[in-house]
Amino acid sequence: MIKNPIMRVFALALCVLLSTKFANAHALPGSELTLTEQPNNTLSLKLSFALEDLIIAAPSLSSLDGAQIDQPLHAKVLNKLNNYLHSHMALLNDAQALPITLNHAEVNLVHNSHVGFYRSVLIELSAPLNNQSELFPMSLHYDVIMHEVRNHRAIVYWQKSDSSLVKLASFSYKKPQGEPVFYELEKQ
Repeated sequence: MIKNPIMRVFALALCVLLSTKFANAHALPGSELTLTEQPNNTLSLKLSFALEDLIIAAPSLSSLDGAQIDQPLHAKVLNKLNNYLHSHMALLNDAQALPITLNHAEVNLVHNSHVGFYRSVLIELSAPLNNQSELFPMSLHYDVIMHEVRNHRAIVYWQKSDSSLVKLASFSYKKPQGEPVFYELEKQ
């Protein structure tokens, strides 16, 4: 116990200052998934999320913690990441699952006004489209990270030909009666 009254006041002020700093902490940003139709009858998917949240959700990917910023990930790590993504995400078009291919992944340093700088995993995926005239509606199963980090959120965008983004869905973890939820994506 601190007996000196000046030291007591100083210790109390330090405790208040430190607790205020940590009490105002924000969660890391959630996942962003951007879909774009490519001219070669392919759907491009760009996915990004916080590296720290991924390591919590998938400790087997902890080797990503040492990845170099803005450099492609090594093949061994890509394979692990690919397996993880395939077990936590699926796209269905016309009731058929689209085969998703991981084309590229890297870790970037990004800035957010609430949390400052953090490491983000940027992933480029693609899926061949069925030979049909309508892309939408499309069903998405997605519980990347949120199956373990329950406050994680996901936003899905459609990138139009003029590069503007249209929000298609915003969701968090749901698994009623133990069954995965599929989100219907409709182009606005």
